[in-house]
Amino acid sequence: MNTTPLLELGMALCGRAPTHRAEILVCWYLWALILDDRIDDGPWAENGALERFICAVQAATESEGTVPPGETSQFEDPMLAVLVDDLWPQIKYWGGDGWRHRCVGHLIQHLRAQAAQVRLRETDSAFTLVEYLPLRRDSFGALFFFDLIDAAETLDPYEHEADIDGWNTLREHAANIIAWTNDIHSLAKDVACGERYNLVSILADTAGADWPTAIESAHQMVNTAVADFTAIAAQQVNHRAGAATDPNRLRQVVRAAGDWHRSVSRYHLNAADTTPRNNRQVDLKLTPPTLKSRQFEIDPYPLYELLRTTLPIAYDEPTDVWLVSRHVDVKAALTHPGASNNNYTWQIGPLLGHTIVTMDGCEHAQHRALLSPSFRSKALAALEASIISVTSDLLMRMQGRSQVDLIADFTAALPVRVMAHALGLPAETPEAVEQLKRWCAIGFAYMGNYRQDPALLNGGLSNRDSFYDFIQPHINARRAEPTDDLISQLLAARIDDQPLSEAFVRSYCAILMTAGSETSHGALANLIVNLLDEPGVKEAVMADPDLMDSALAETLRRNPPLQLVLREAREALQLPSGTIPAGATLACLIGSANRDPDQFSDPDAFNMSRIEQATSHFAFGAGRHFCLGSMLARMEITIGARMLLHAFPNLRWAPGFKPTERGFLNRCPEQLEVVL
Repeated sequence: MNTTPLLELGMALCGRAPTHRAEILVCWYLWALILDDRIDDGPWAENGALERFICAVQAATESEGTVPPGETSQFEDPMLAVLVDDLWPQIKYWGGDGWRHRCVGHLIQHLRAQAAQVRLRETDSAFTLVEYLPLRRDSFGALFFFDLIDAAETLDPYEHEADIDGWNTLREHAANIIAWTNDIHSLAKDVACGERYNLVSILADTAGADWPTAIESAHQMVNTAVADFTAIAAQQVNHRAGAATDPNRLRQVVRAAGDWHRSVSRYHLNAADTTPRNNRQVDLKLTPPTLKSRQFEIDPYPLYELLRTTLPIAYDEPTDVWLVSRHVDVKAALTHPGASNNNYTWQIGPLLGHTIVTMDGCEHAQHRALLSPSFRSKALAALEASIISVTSDLLMRMQGRSQVDLIADFTAALPVRVMAHALGLPAETPEAVEQLKRWCAIGFAYMGNYRQDPALLNGGLSNRDSFYDFIQPHINARRAEPTDDLISQLLAARIDDQPLSEAFVRSYCAILMTAGSETSHGALANLIVNLLDEPGVKEAVMADPDLMDSALAETLRRNPPLQLVLREAREALQLPSGTIPAGATLACLIGSANRDPDQFSDPDAFNMSRIEQATSHFAFGAGRHFCLGSMLARMEITIGARMLLHAFPNLRWAPGFKPTERGFLNRCPEQLEVVL
């Protein structure tokens, strides 16, 4: 069996548990790790989502009933479904009522501590040490796992009433040691990601201390907890080796966790207690931020600057991806003959199979040549007519309204309807458009699921099946009676004198629908923000509509909706700033390259007068995989924006509204509230 150090830690916790119980214990361990990543790394837990999750967990674990055999719960969230249908039923009767009550209490306590952490993070609140310590102990979840280990090994250290207080105190010390050790070794990662929820950070903030001093203080706290644990354990004299009341079982768990933290590569700060303080070097700038950090969704640009100036070629261990941030390196990587699209085999291959996105070489050239005519010359002229028609209809629907959200009423609907029309799919009613928008958004989120959120993985597969069910009758109809739409063209196409398979036709429809909608919507939204926010830009393009092309080019440079693309190194890639090893996945950070001061003067400023520089951005990629639909996207966005300003020349932000870019794979505002 292939393992990782993290999985090996989970296996080490199983101790003397029988195999079948050890397997269940490891499954709980993996469930908790996935949930922890889900909470820490992204926005899923915010806006009350985690509180609702906790209520569902509490109801399921405190309920006396169980899901009848052969049936499953109806939870859409796979984390809840697994807990209710599988994990909890398997352990519910491992122990008696006392154990079950304690186990559920510690699980809910663990989740509520994480929810409190999320609330503090949302409000950017500071922590005092007194507030932090019990919250950290509970949020790490060690007490819950001690309960699971007890039951897995059929032990009950709480059997005698007189032992309860002693064991509670002993376990709290053990949980503190594990949690604080984690904080010490994850300090570099947390600081790089802007995470303030860390013992060392709090010690540094509250005492005004430098990092070496704060680390030393944290180590002293761990040593004190170890001494307290040892003193209390010495009082537990009535035990035999391997029994429930043997403190050595807790020692084994604490030691396994500590060994893992010291050895695993993602925790780069490994300052030993024996190192003299004045010789201890702590350089937190040498730890790169991770793509899993929510900071990339909130504001990635400070992270880009850190990478360009300090770590231009950096390995992001949590995602197993190399980060490439400078313009010169991104260009070299995207155009390098040794850079492959094979990464999409695991990125979207499980969803759509083998498609043009995953292809390289001659195969890619053949399929690209097949699709290119649909986005050039006469075909583009037909698409232009569709853009004008759809835009006119959307603008007409806004007439007579004083205030609208341009995301809901314009930017998201326009590319969806244009691409649907090109494919020959119905998108006339608001309901049909909303359904297509949902399909596109979920499909795009699946492709950018760097955090491997299980809800997005499950949702992507069911979303694909739903979309395929929708388009199949249209494919059947075009097969029987072809027209001039893209589905008919795909059915008529031949490669090596062979027609495309049904699977290819369906996947192409999904790719064209999704890729042709999401990034165009984001680029149009970002262009509108620049038109209304940047001084004089709106007036300039209204006076000279041809300037809209320059406004879009500068928007794509400074505010690209797609912030990165992945590639795989078929061979070692020698880039100007360093080497990517053979077989590695690399993230070409478009958003960083497009703001590289070595390529663009005053890169954070919006400047429509950039000429040759404006064409050297990477919003549409570069090299053999340059965006096939770039001409359509430019035309769609510029026509839409021109017609919007022509119809509503007094367009301005609604009172009190300020647009905020969010997201990473498709970075744009979630709302654009305007007064017409």
